[in-house]
Amino acid sequence: MNDNTLTVYAPASSGNLSVGFDALGLALAPIDRSLLGDCVSIIPGKPNDWMLCIDGPFAHALPQDQEQNIVIASCRRFEQAARARGAEIHPLNITLDKRLPVGSGLGSSASSIVATLVALNLYFNRPLDRPALLRLMAEMEGSISGEVHLDNIAPSLLGGLRLCLPGRARQYGMPWPGHWRSVVAWPGSRLDTRAAREALPSKYERKTVVAHGAQFALFVHQLHQGDAAAAAGCLVDFLAEPYRKSLLPGFKEARVELAKLGALATGISGSGPTIFCIADDSRVATATAQWLQQNYLQTDHGFVHICRVDLAGARKI
Repeated sequence: MNDNTLTVYAPASSGNLSVGFDALGLALAPIDRSLLGDCVSIIPGKPNDWMLCIDGPFAHALPQDQEQNIVIASCRRFEQAARARGAEIHPLNITLDKRLPVGSGLGSSASSIVATLVALNLYFNRPLDRPALLRLMAEMEGSISGEVHLDNIAPSLLGGLRLCLPGRARQYGMPWPGHWRSVVAWPGSRLDTRAAREALPSKYERKTVVAHGAQFALFVHQLHQGDAAAAAGCLVDFLAEPYRKSLLPGFKEARVELAKLGALATGISGSGPTIFCIADDSRVATATAQWLQQNYLQTDHGFVHICRVDLAGARKI
């Protein structure tokens, strides 16, 4: 048990990556080394109950009642799970530095969940092994989205590009071209994940499902072959983007203009409204970031980041 303040950072993530609906997620690390992700700190002490303090640039978007916060819910479930394994657990003072916007398509809730559970597991000397921790994270994420999927949880926890099996706490690491840059732009607005899911049809035509499966398989194959250009050409969304793009003002224009600037692919990050583009040249990445800064952002709170893949995942800072 740690007697000092312990802080864990969990990076933002981009889910789906167009071709991998609910099954692919990429951990993001801004090249300017800023922290694009939530931080959770454990403050020494033994309060009578779990106590949460919320800080950070997006604290205002969270409920004032701590019992409605996923961090406290995660603390209580961790306590149950760890005690079931014989660990001695007591409530703590927790501080959440909310650095990711809510409903942004950057894995905001996953980042909070991962940072919280990793911090608690470290503080109490790892009573939960990695599979148990991942299952618990999946459970907490499912309590928010209504479904268990790891496309934000797994990359935020483990880093890199992760292939996740929907409905199950199973995931696999995937190769990612080291020279690629992901430029992400959050316009400053919110799009609820459940609302974005409601925009999707309940049934798809067979030819659409077949095309999606073939494109997904080809993307995985090209990554393992090391053919980055061919892999980028596979980043096409047959399932969600056709129905969600109308929910993102400026997205259609962005796709056209970013392609003119040399972007290899452009898509919706998670459920949106954040969008991403892939560039294999630093000059292209800079040019696309500037265009997005000038044309896609809707409020002063919006932001654009040029990112590499975050290979470390959640970590103590």
